[in-house]
Amino acid sequence: MKYILLSVAAVAVVFGLSFLLTGLIRKKQKKKLPLILHILISVGIGLLIFCVAGFCYLNIHYTAREEALAVMSDSAAATVTEIDGGYFVDGAGQDTALIFYPGAKVDAQAYLPLMQEIATGGVDCFLLDLPMRMAIFDQNAADKIMAKVEYPTVMVGGHSMGGMIAAGYAAAHKDSVDGVVLLAAYPTKPLDKSLGLLSVYGTEDKVLDRDAYENAKAYFPSNTTETVIDGGNHAQFGNYGAQKGDGEAAITAKEQQRKTAYAVLRFAETLSNR
Repeated sequence: MKYILLSVAAVAVVFGLSFLLTGLIRKKQKKKLPLILHILISVGIGLLIFCVAGFCYLNIHYTAREEALAVMSDSAAATVTEIDGGYFVDGAGQDTALIFYPGAKVDAQAYLPLMQEIATGGVDCFLLDLPMRMAIFDQNAADKIMAKVEYPTVMVGGHSMGGMIAAGYAAAHKDSVDGVVLLAAYPTKPLDKSLGLLSVYGTEDKVLDRDAYENAKAYFPSNTTETVIDGGNHAQFGNYGAQKGDGEAAITAKEQQRKTAYAVLRFAETLSNR
């Protein structure tokens, strides 16, 4: 809701300033422009400003650190293959898969260390590479994976905004999804009782809206597991450095990801045994 209100406010400000600017120019003209033309020019300028600002905003993003990129060539534990729409991290397992939506404005590769940790434990991972690094621009990106591969147990998940989108996907595809993995995220609509849910967040996370998270528990299915990582923060589910507004972690990113992978693997076991 907060992001919707901010977006509406931004649109109002941009188009308001555009109309004011063209109005000042119109006043100084000897031959006044027709009002309808004035309005059309104002809208055109507003759209141009909005598009340029949006493009600049989306291209300022969190980049994957070297240790994350190094996973691409590390096949000792799990093999990473670039596929259409993202990356396939292939471990020892064959029965369970996780399709993962990255957080907003974060390079997909930043999550490769976590995906490798999970895949090594027996759950194959499909890491989605999304348009402009925003899950909201391709909410059904998981369809590409679902159409090509078959696993007895399928989970969809994501980090932050990516988790919200993954939860929405699961809600709309309850017949083909078994479980949802949310990292510092929460659903925005009810999840079907047939779904399992794993929710993981860190005690030092200052980005996650705790009030919204608590309210969203009304949407949690009965089969929910909540894991709180002591000392973990928002950004360390990936390897992209510090995130604005986040708390300082009391553990390393590697430790936070190890604990997260353990929780995911245990959760996957419960889904397989149902």
